[in-house]
Amino acid sequence: MIRVLVTGAGGGVGQGIIKSLKLIKDLEIYIVTVDMSELASGLYGGDYSYLVPAASHSLYFAKIRQICVVHAIDFYFPGTDVELINCANHADEFKTDLGVSIIISPISVIEISNDKLKTVEFLQEHHLSYPITLLPHEVEWSQIKFPLIIKPRVGCRSIGVHLVHNLNQAKMAIDSLQAPIVQEHIEGYEYTCTIAICQGVVSDVLCLRRELRSGDTFRAFPEHSLIIEDYVREIAVKLGISGSCNFQLRLSEAGIPKLFEINSRFSGTTPFCAHLGFNPVEFCIKAQLGLPYQSHIDYDKVILRHWTEIVLKKQTLDNIKQNLHGKVSALKVSNM
Repeated sequence: MIRVLVTGAGGGVGQGIIKSLKLIKDLEIYIVTVDMSELASGLYGGDYSYLVPAASHSLYFAKIRQICVVHAIDFYFPGTDVELINCANHADEFKTDLGVSIIISPISVIEISNDKLKTVEFLQEHHLSYPITLLPHEVEWSQIKFPLIIKPRVGCRSIGVHLVHNLNQAKMAIDSLQAPIVQEHIEGYEYTCTIAICQGVVSDVLCLRRELRSGDTFRAFPEHSLIIEDYVREIAVKLGISGSCNFQLRLSEAGIPKLFEINSRFSGTTPFCAHLGFNPVEFCIKAQLGLPYQSHIDYDKVILRHWTEIVLKKQTLDNIKQNLHGKVSALKVSNM
């Protein structure tokens, strides 16, 4: 049996990892889920659950370490952005002391991914296409072409991203942000692309044309594009990712891919990929175990995300709050 820990079970990334684990049919997998809130619905999708401090808390990794020991965890999949740097810092220690593989990229990758200006600088350095990106004081405002994108250097889920059409809007957007950047606006579809590298093995690239709602993908259309796939693969290899990584981009009028965001972790669209025939979670586990994995991407499918409901007894919530952890299955998971 393979024993897996998934953190951030209340968020889309953590839940996506849990869903993808359950789609692996030829391995027996025991899933331990953790979150800081008993109301995190993903807690109830695993085999055993714990409440833990916030990932930013000084005792967080002590608790995670304890859980890994108790459950003899083999693989630890981080489900929150805030723990990525610390996961990278603890990866060698967890492997050496506990035999736990944290599926995480190196710190250098995370730092470039977290900072959108550093992302552009990386692309420039490696002669890869990128959107024109400037700091506000570098912009010749009398000559600039609108519309523009103004956003924070460090951010997530489209929070603080402004599409501005004139100088007044630009000034208001810049004044509302800490450490803003100014970026060219590229019309057209947005793509979210997933690739994984593990034990030196490079996966296929799955490119999804996506539609967003509140910063999250809620409709996805797989597209086979050699231009995008080759571009993403080159970035991933030169960046030196480990595990799964998500790349977001648009195509210029000339059909040139221009990357504007990297998420150096599993994406919220991980289960989309798994349903379409490329399961990044399965790829990483099998690569670590030296097992073969072959993706079979079905480009004739479309993914539509929908809400679902989980029904629990109040006593279950009380037990989790009192740290009476254990098997906490839901009474009912509603489907359409």
